[in-house]
Amino acid sequence: MAAGQEQLLFDNGAYRLTSTRLEQPGLVAELVSPTCLRISREGAVREVQIPAALPEGCAGVRSSIPVLQAMYTLAAHELQANITPEGVMLAGASWSAVWTRDMAFAAALGTALAAPEATRLSLESRVRDGVVLQDTGTGGGWPVSTDRVVWALGAWALYQAQGDKGWLSWCTEVLSATLAQDAAVLPADKVLRPGETSFIDWREQSYPDWMTPADIAASCAFGTNVLHYICRQLLARMLRELNRDAEAATYAEEAAALGAAIKENFRSAGGAHYGIMRTAEGYLDDRVDSLATALAVLCGLAGDQGTALLQHLPRSPFGTPVFTPYKSRQEKAYHNRSVWPFVEAYVLMAQAEQQNAEGAAFSMASLLRAAMAFGSNKENFHAESGEAGGTIQNSDRQLWSVAGMLGMYYYALFGIQYEGDNLVIAPCVPREYRGSHWLMGLRIRNMVLDIHVNGYGTEVWSVMVNGKPDSPIIPLDTEGRIQIELELMPAEGEVAPVQPTAAQEDLSEPEWDAPSAELLRWHPVPGADSYNVFRNGVAFSATLDCQCALPPVKALYTEYTVQAVNAHTSSCFSKPFEYVQAGGRTMLKPLRIGEQGEFEVEQGQAWLDTRTCTARLDYEPVNLEAGTYAVRVFYSNATNSLRDGDTCALRELVVDGESCGVMLMPHNTEAGCWEDYARSAALRVELPAGTHQFSLCYTTRCANTNGSVNQCMVRNLEITRLA
Repeated sequence: MAAGQEQLLFDNGAYRLTSTRLEQPGLVAELVSPTCLRISREGAVREVQIPAALPEGCAGVRSSIPVLQAMYTLAAHELQANITPEGVMLAGASWSAVWTRDMAFAAALGTALAAPEATRLSLESRVRDGVVLQDTGTGGGWPVSTDRVVWALGAWALYQAQGDKGWLSWCTEVLSATLAQDAAVLPADKVLRPGETSFIDWREQSYPDWMTPADIAASCAFGTNVLHYICRQLLARMLRELNRDAEAATYAEEAAALGAAIKENFRSAGGAHYGIMRTAEGYLDDRVDSLATALAVLCGLAGDQGTALLQHLPRSPFGTPVFTPYKSRQEKAYHNRSVWPFVEAYVLMAQAEQQNAEGAAFSMASLLRAAMAFGSNKENFHAESGEAGGTIQNSDRQLWSVAGMLGMYYYALFGIQYEGDNLVIAPCVPREYRGSHWLMGLRIRNMVLDIHVNGYGTEVWSVMVNGKPDSPIIPLDTEGRIQIELELMPAEGEVAPVQPTAAQEDLSEPEWDAPSAELLRWHPVPGADSYNVFRNGVAFSATLDCQCALPPVKALYTEYTVQAVNAHTSSCFSKPFEYVQAGGRTMLKPLRIGEQGEFEVEQGQAWLDTRTCTARLDYEPVNLEAGTYAVRVFYSNATNSLRDGDTCALRELVVDGESCGVMLMPHNTEAGCWEDYARSAALRVELPAGTHQFSLCYTTRCANTNGSVNQCMVRNLEITRLA
């Protein structure tokens, strides 16, 4: 492998990647043979042995570019190493569990093709009592986290690969029950689904500092809503495959309504991208979520804006960051300031689907560089240095990173696509990767595919199927071994690549300085040129100063927030400042507890769990005027940490004997700190004039993911008149 024979794949000044060698400051990784990767980092040398033979049953790759062949083989063996003796897939070398989102994303990226039986067992293991299990997450998981619907992606990918109608029928029952459980707890009056950003589930890494788990639970994330859209879209397709057209129409209508709401609520002011999250107060955080953007393109939600959205994705020297701008107050890299290979793989698939070879080349180089630099498919790495050392948490052979590497071959380089009852081969081979590439022995349903791609580009010039001229469209009911040879031809007059935006930091969110109903004041934000002031979710004023005079307020309830901006970036929104007219807020003390209210509450606080004697808590009766009210409870849930666990406490809010929704009381502190109290998110209630009885009740709707531990301490109920 002489240097003169090497093919340059990528060089941006930060690193240089050729067909056998990676070079960057302090690091050289080289394929010294097809089975040996030598990594020299700061003078330390180690060798990674890559087995010559592939795992049994795994399709193989040969290529005129040695690094493509070697990194595919490495990924295939790392996938095999993640499969336990029981046949399920662990999340990586450092993780001894199967997780819903990891498994679902991995299945859709490649394990459904590379290891279908282990994929099936793993997806099945994430179903309990007929519904999909939510992974642990901020504030105790579901329903703070609601992205378990991603399971549909994995389930559908497995059906596409195998065509098993029995599997499909079971999946429709699981997904229907899962959505029904969501509907029983999440607000029924809103189309958007609340819950934290999918997979970006460490609140301090991505959310404004002031947002509590309760605030996050009441917010709506772009990525999570895209997954809810995809789930309904796929469930409708599953039902149509089973000739259950009437049921399919219901979910198709839900998907259409949700898709329209996503476009209306998350599109940034300039229209160039979608924002990452909208707070419960209505403010759009317009940072860019790379995974959500790629998924929106792949599922068709982005429509003809797909290419523009992908071009708007900011890049770091070593890949596409999880989100940008980075959160400046968080220096450690994990979700913040980092590249995750599985996210890069979805960006690559979206670029290939849009036939953007330049964007595909960037993502392919990012994936290959990382695998060569670490000798493994790591969980994540620092976006600016390209190194995995110093990240908060990491793992070798991370399942979805391994699957992302495999997906680079299956869905981009060789262009496996499903369209209706057909398999379509639509390769995306960037100019830098020109050559000959073979995918051999890929099993899809009752056929085994051998695909040979020659040349570069996204336009297929000629196709031979089993030695005869044909089209790259193969019916899915085809049986036997199929040999497909494709000659690619670059498009004439290729468009010059768009210079991508460089990733950067945000500004710190403003902090209030004794604001009042007459004058809003806040502390200066370093780097800010000006400030935007919002009232009740709508732009209200712009100022160069750190204050804003207010006209007399006539509304019963008004909310303000401030955002710092300069010519290059902006901050997240400040914590909302609430102005409540005199007499507009009432605090109720807990009065009696027990199934029949048989016990007096002592010292103004009550312990709630799932026992009969704590199944109901009544507050002191209150006389209120007719109007719309926001109801919150002060509570403590210290069963686990802010960022982990599955014990979010749920209680039904009952007013005058009628249910008004489910109150979420997520973990609000660290485990065991029961003296720490927080305010829940609000439930809105319409009330007539008169005396009202408020209660918190444990009902069947209140079952959380844990199933056993569902407990918290509560104090006052806060009732604020909004209108």
